Amino acid sequence: MATHSSHIAAPRTRARTTAHSWGHGFGNLLRKEYSLWWGTRKWLVHVLIWLGIINGLIALVTFEEAGSATPSVSAISQEVIEVFFKLGALATTLGLVTSVQGAIVGEKQLGTAAWLMSKPVARSAFVLSKLVANATAFVALAVALPATVFYAQNLLMLGYVTPLAPFLAGLAVQMLHLLFYLALTLMLGTLFDRRGPVAGIALGILFAGLLLPNFLPAAVTLALPWQLSEVMTGLALGRVMPAGWLIPVVATALWTVLFIAVALWRFGREEF
Repeated sequence: MATHSSHIAAPRTRARTTAHSWGHGFGNLLRKEYSLWWGTRKWLVHVLIWLGIINGLIALVTFEEAGSATPSVSAISQEVIEVFFKLGALATTLGLVTSVQGAIVGEKQLGTAAWLMSKPVARSAFVLSKLVANATAFVALAVALPATVFYAQNLLMLGYVTPLAPFLAGLAVQMLHLLFYLALTLMLGTLFDRRGPVAGIALGILFAGLLLPNFLPAAVTLALPWQLSEVMTGLALGRVMPAGWLIPVVATALWTVLFIAVALWRFGREEF
């Protein structure tokens, strides 16, 4: 009599999913962050704000300069370019800090950060998704869009535009300026549990740059982003740049990388 041996399979155990990879869950978190920008009317509000503040004021300045005794159209264009970059650097930074101050602190206060960290998601992915999503949105809506409209404004209102390559170089420095304050704000969000210190410190550094360079040694101010508005304006106008103009650019880039590294380190040690 043949016997049939029954093979009893070992019970399957659910594979334990862990977030050992630094980028685990980044794609899902990035889609979540993008949905907050592009899946709501938030992007439209920012479009109206930046076009109204930057391009609206530029239009007023252009009308005023065109009606004055300015000697040439190119001189008017140079004037409005200076206003565009100095106004843009200040206004976009104010808007960014105001908008991003609660990106991490808010989720810690609401408990959503702790809930997300209970899932198979890397903590670094949480921070980096906010960095990438907000950087993309602000560069597109607060820098690239107003710059495109500004270029068209000059062509329509003055019949003259500055050469494109120098203008793009100035925009690149403006983007770096914006990324510095974005990284700073996110880092502060990992260090504090309230919005007050986050916004206060970031905006304090911004406004200190309007006053302290008059009293501090040049070596100190060159190590901070306070000189970048002059750099971006000089590049956009094709001026001969002074010696050492690259120092604040490189220093700002290094500070930005440092802030991101500190944010990743600190949030990785957050207790949830």
